[in-house]
Amino acid sequence: MIKNIIFDLGGVVVEYNPALIISTFTGNPALKKYVTDNGFFREPWTEFDRGTLTKQELAAEGARLSGCPAADCEALIDHMKRCLVSIPETGELIAALARRGFRLYCLSNMSLDHYDYLKNRPVFAHFHGQVISALEGLVKPERAFYELILERYRLLPDETLFIDDLQRNLLAAAELGIHTVHFAERESGLRAILEAVREADR
Repeated sequence: MIKNIIFDLGGVVVEYNPALIISTFTGNPALKKYVTDNGFFREPWTEFDRGTLTKQELAAEGARLSGCPAADCEALIDHMKRCLVSIPETGELIAALARRGFRLYCLSNMSLDHYDYLKNRPVFAHFHGQVISALEGLVKPERAFYELILERYRLLPDETLFIDDLQRNLLAAAELGIHTVHFAERESGLRAILEAVREADR
């Protein structure tokens, strides 16, 4: 029986669409081309999420990798933050699940800068606990990150559902016996969550 539901943030609770982020960035065209071809400074961004790099340090690393000015890289980082628009359907579902008595949590790879931008949105009031990578020095899919939320809130894996948009993060959770839903596409992801929690009523 599912009693606890853990939500990822980016791509599940708030929008995270790299193609849209790049296409709507109006800054340095050379930087747009770099991130289109290479992604968002992959390794240093992980450390930004882990809390070991500040935004300014990430921008400096981005400048080193891309050859573009650090100020332009910082502008891109800020643009990405502004693109973290709330997904209304997920927010409505979270509110409904809270009314039904499920204990709700979030577990997210996110920098302090981006978390501070989001944390006062109404949806966060429904979470009994929030575990953010930059506050813990851990990131998904590291096993210790999942163990931390289970231990901190005394969650049993077989009573817990984890929702994420990335398959590798779900596989790591499943190794601990946590139930999972892949939120790869909004409509099917919402349906899968509802189907999973229906089992709790049977």
